[in-house]
Amino acid sequence: MFEFKTCKKENCNAFTTLDSDYCYRHSPNKDDLLKKMFNYFEKEDLLRNITFSHAEFENLSTKQKRFSSSNFSWCTFRNMDFSGSKFSTCFFDFCLFDNCKFCDTDIRYSVFSGSKIINCDFSNSLLIHNNFSGIDAWFCDFSCSDLYFTTFCSSCLRDVSFED
Repeated sequence: MFEFKTCKKENCNAFTTLDSDYCYRHSPNKDDLLKKMFNYFEKEDLLRNITFSHAEFENLSTKQKRFSSSNFSWCTFRNMDFSGSKFSTCFFDFCLFDNCKFCDTDIRYSVFSGSKIINCDFSNSLLIHNNFSGIDAWFCDFSCSDLYFTTFCSSCLRDVSFED
């Protein structure tokens, strides 16, 4: 599981980011941290035990990557391609996903609750034991995906496909 080290900023209970003593929001070098995270996305095949909340990621390809025990809560992901990637025990709660591809992914034990998901493709994926409760989804495709033990309680789903 990701490290539970909290930010040095007074009265902040957020977890620290990468090797920093601060969370992303209070980091004195946000640009450097973001570049480091972009390098992780591009170069590493396994992204494990990462906390990187409240950041914006755009136009990155993370095809065929493995994400494990990581926290990306409150992030924005635009035009990202996660196709063929594997996720296990990852937190994406209260994120914005806009025009992202999750085709042929294997996502297990992960949380997307409270997220806004717009024009995203989850088709042909294994989505096992995940929490999509309270999401606001528009123009998404979950067709031909295994949704075993995945919940969408209290979600608002508009023009979302679940065809088998």
